[in-house]
Amino acid sequence: MSATTYKTQLENTLDQISKARAVWEEGTLKSANDELYAILERCFAVFTEMKDDTAKRRALNSLLTDRSMKPRTSTSLGLKVIRYVFGKEGNREIAYGRLLTIAYDLKAPEQTLTSYIEQCGGVEEVRRVSKIKDGKKMTADDYKQIAVTGLNMARIPVASFALPEFIQPNSEYDEDYVVGLIRCNPNGTGDLLFGNNEAKVIDTVLVASGKYLDQKAQDDQKGLEAVDVAKRRAEDVKTFAPKLFAAMGAQVRITDSQQVPAE
Repeated sequence: MSATTYKTQLENTLDQISKARAVWEEGTLKSANDELYAILERCFAVFTEMKDDTAKRRALNSLLTDRSMKPRTSTSLGLKVIRYVFGKEGNREIAYGRLLTIAYDLKAPEQTLTSYIEQCGGVEEVRRVSKIKDGKKMTADDYKQIAVTGLNMARIPVASFALPEFIQPNSEYDEDYVVGLIRCNPNGTGDLLFGNNEAKVIDTVLVASGKYLDQKAQDDQKGLEAVDVAKRRAEDVKTFAPKLFAAMGAQVRITDSQQVPAE
């Protein structure tokens, strides 16, 4: 299936769900929850379909951009699906987006989303039973998001250079990153030999980068505590990352022929 064909099919599917959402919003209070859960069930099916497929996630990004709802780098996949269907991003939509993410991680494969929501006691209660987002444990996604946020805050890079043809961004990945393999020479210089833009490889390096930035930020912020560890750490990294990269950039230099100004 071509990217254009999938985008068209995805647009039709999401438009149908959005129409169902409009009917729900105008429906009676008695059947509101049942209709809402049915809409979220369909959103969850779309979410699951594209969770591990970068091309499909790119198609959703394109559809949101077409509708003047271009997602931010930090916008989760769940919230992207919800934003399209509900047409906005408020506290309610954010809660629905989190529900999709948490259900994907914790719901039994054979269990329906509706059953899972009812088991938890409602949409707002889902977060309270989450073992992943309980504010006490950092996940790989948390570290990846820390890296994406922190690196975007760094306006002074370690080094900048024109990308060679064999190292180019992956147009089907959500972020504009590639991974480079650098040989370390005995004289203290480095040679860029290989680049990889596969999503799983980039994800692995982003998670490692997030852990590094998190540790550096925590060393800089010792003594501060907060209930939501992931949220606090993300804020710490946003504050600390520009200082870290400014310091690193001052110590690194590549040849004048390769160096180009950072945007």
